[in-house]
Amino acid sequence: MKNVLKWTLPGLLVLALDRIVKGYCGNMNLALIPGVIALRPAKNTGMAMGMLQGNALLILIGSIVLVGVCGWLMRDVKPSGLAPVAISMMAGGAIGNMIDRLALGYVVDMFELLFIDFYIFNVADVGVVCGAILCGLSLLFRPQDWSKRKK
Repeated sequence: MKNVLKWTLPGLLVLALDRIVKGYCGNMNLALIPGVIALRPAKNTGMAMGMLQGNALLILIGSIVLVGVCGWLMRDVKPSGLAPVAISMMAGGAIGNMIDRLALGYVVDMFELLFIDFYIFNVADVGVVCGAILCGLSLLFRPQDWSKRKK
């Protein structure tokens, strides 16, 4: 039970925070920290950084594949260290955006960086990106975390 909680809790936290923030802040338009970050609602029909705009089905299929790969990694590869946290964060973020795509036909984004010209994003995006970075760092610096196989 401890291992299941270890790799599901980060993803559940990303998913819950994403749903809460979208529910409460998805329509707000205000500066959180003037000159740094603001809430500005945006409908995103694409994926990260504006890619694949208007290709909802392809993005949805990609999200399902990502969640499936995350599940397979946890079940069959059984990574250790930070790898399960990273995988869980990616799955939680993918599910959060998938819920929006299925329910609304687009993803609700709301965080805008004011000090740089960058895309508006949401909590699920942060989960996917941070999870991917952690995965990459884990693979690069702790390959032993990925070497345990299911027996």
